[in-house]
Amino acid sequence: MIKMVAAVGLFLVLSLAGSGFAGINGPEEVEKLKEALASGSSVQRTQIAKIITNAGIEDQGLYEKIAALLRDGYPKGFESDHVDEMSWLCKALAASGDPRYKALLQEIAEKAPSFKLQHYAEESKDLIGEYADRMRIMNSTETWDDNLNHEENRLANMLKSDNIQLKKDAAKTVVRSIMVHKKIFEIIDVELLGMQGNKRTRGEDIDTMAWMCKALAVSGDARYAETLKQVMAGTMDIKLKIAASKALKQID
Repeated sequence: MIKMVAAVGLFLVLSLAGSGFAGINGPEEVEKLKEALASGSSVQRTQIAKIITNAGIEDQGLYEKIAALLRDGYPKGFESDHVDEMSWLCKALAASGDPRYKALLQEIAEKAPSFKLQHYAEESKDLIGEYADRMRIMNSTETWDDNLNHEENRLANMLKSDNIQLKKDAAKTVVRSIMVHKKIFEIIDVELLGMQGNKRTRGEDIDTMAWMCKALAVSGDARYAETLKQVMAGTMDIKLKIAASKALKQID
């Protein structure tokens, strides 16, 4: 029976991880996450915590379950897998964007027997405000397009935002997705050209643009070839040139 529960938990982890984090927000997906957190496997709970950290999920019950796991588990020792699980659960709790969890994270930062866990609890506490901003951007419905589904509208919000990490996360999701609406690729095209025109490009911008090139390649649409050529011609960065060149070969 224990092996059966573990197998089901692993299936949930793999299926949710493969769906792309921007797509995990519906009631059924969130319930699967809750079920996986109830698994007896520390490794599985760690993987679920990693998924939750970037998912922008709005479900108080999910975060209460994470808080309960932390309250019960953080004092229980130095074993490596346990500390990793607790550390990722701290990050997942911060992803709630809810300042009510600062007290628990501060408690862990002060009292956890592992210095590593103390560090991640303190770091997570300080990230709650940043995650609240991510949540607000991802789930804003002010400019939603009726032609796009819930997950695609969240991707569009991320791509159009000024938050460079959200842009990169969205591009990564598109690369790893089975299928997205053609309008998402149109948004990526516009945003990539906009970043290309910015002469004060930073390292994080370059990395994001490289992922956006890969995302355009996923479209398989030759009309984006000109954009990729512009990126290649307009950058001195080798990494970005290679990403644009590979993407161009896939669609040209």
